[in-house]
Amino acid sequence: MGLEDAKGEEQEWTLVWVPLPGAGEPSALLVLEDVTEVLRGQRLQAWAEMARIIAHEIKNPLTPIRLSAEHMQEVYEADPENFSAVFESCTTNILNQVGELQEIASEFSTYSRIPKIEPRRGNLVEVVEEIVGAYRSVSPANVRVELSARQAVVEAIFDAKLVGRAVRNLMENALRAAPNRGEVDISVEQGEGEVRIVVADNGPGVEESLLARIFDPYFSTHDAGTGLGLPIAKRIAEEHGGEIVARNRDAGGLEVTITLPGS
Repeated sequence: MGLEDAKGEEQEWTLVWVPLPGAGEPSALLVLEDVTEVLRGQRLQAWAEMARIIAHEIKNPLTPIRLSAEHMQEVYEADPENFSAVFESCTTNILNQVGELQEIASEFSTYSRIPKIEPRRGNLVEVVEEIVGAYRSVSPANVRVELSARQAVVEAIFDAKLVGRAVRNLMENALRAAPNRGEVDISVEQGEGEVRIVVADNGPGVEESLLARIFDPYFSTHDAGTGLGLPIAKRIAEEHGGEIVARNRDAGGLEVTITLPGS
């Protein structure tokens, strides 16, 4: 319950009735506790977590923007005759990512909630291809990024923006893990009543004892990153009624699979 102190500041109190066993008096205790500071601390912690999520979400589109700008600079200096073609593709990518930043800023402007899921029927391959393409066109020369799909159209009912954000988070994680001359493979698969997005790298993988913790907030096996990419992807998958799992590949590296209900 809420009360005010002598200074007019709001305080939070809990009132608990605790029955006592046996006959006689007293038969119960009435416990009144001031929990103002406890609740204030919980609110501050929640705000801090939200701020870190926002910072993480804003950071991800900055990677393709930086890579596009660096790629334009390299081509301008080394091969100016072909600069116009590179300029068009890179500026398109930059503008797309800036639009994504604007969307994120708008969604989190109130700092009160994760964006509400707005599922629509769509082609999952098309959405994933757009995300992968933003990285493939400007990825470092020593990292191969490939997308494979047996079908050109894999229909599902999903929120394209949120699923795209989850895929981006998985790719960021995979690119950090991929070694020199590394590989990041993404696939979209149609299953029985479900669809799957698989992101795999050929990095060192994760110790088996730590594998169950990689979806915990703030847990990270990398020196860089906030430890929120995989937890955010997990929450997005679960809000779609799906799941996300990770396993170490037999040939080395980590494989993360998002499974969503099919259409």
